[in-house]
Amino acid sequence: MRDGDQSMDLAGFAGAWNRSWTECPPEARPLRDRFPERWVRFHTLPEGKRYATSDAEHAEILRRHHTLLEHLLADADGGLVAITCSWSATGSPTPRDSTVTATTPGAAHWRSDDLATERGFHSWWHFYASATDLRDPALDRLLLCVADDMTDGVILTEPACAWAVHPHDGGVDVFAESIEMRDELAAAHAAWLPSALPGR
Repeated sequence: MRDGDQSMDLAGFAGAWNRSWTECPPEARPLRDRFPERWVRFHTLPEGKRYATSDAEHAEILRRHHTLLEHLLADADGGLVAITCSWSATGSPTPRDSTVTATTPGAAHWRSDDLATERGFHSWWHFYASATDLRDPALDRLLLCVADDMTDGVILTEPACAWAVHPHDGGVDVFAESIEMRDELAAAHAAWLPSALPGR
């Protein structure tokens, strides 16, 4: 992604994340559990289709992602942070998949969390952070990797971490800055909502 990757202030970013999402790792499941009132889900293809089968559908996925991100960024300069990850059974960071690394080659290891839900088991997620923006072609490549089910666990946010976006195959989860912003997004893009709004 952009040249700023290598100089990203990881300590500052960690502080911003912890202020906005106290004691919550950057992963969709705990975010949904702890902040349900700020969560809304959108489909990224018409009628909830899960996977694109044409260039036009890939373009529609990107259009919807960009529209939502532009709404969230509002008057900001478009700066984003992309969080990607690798997984292992131990706390030692492991390399990410080569497909993901190709989209975020300058990403730095930020934190590791054991997100196992069963007693006696370990499921370490190793999170890498890199700076990007809406004009970066690599961001689109990362979004399409997610859309085509080539990776998971991606979170997009802005440097202050006021909100978080989790793209996934078939849709996108938005964790807005406030309930009011969640409702504003849902109203502005009502045609993209599932039949029932989550978090209500």
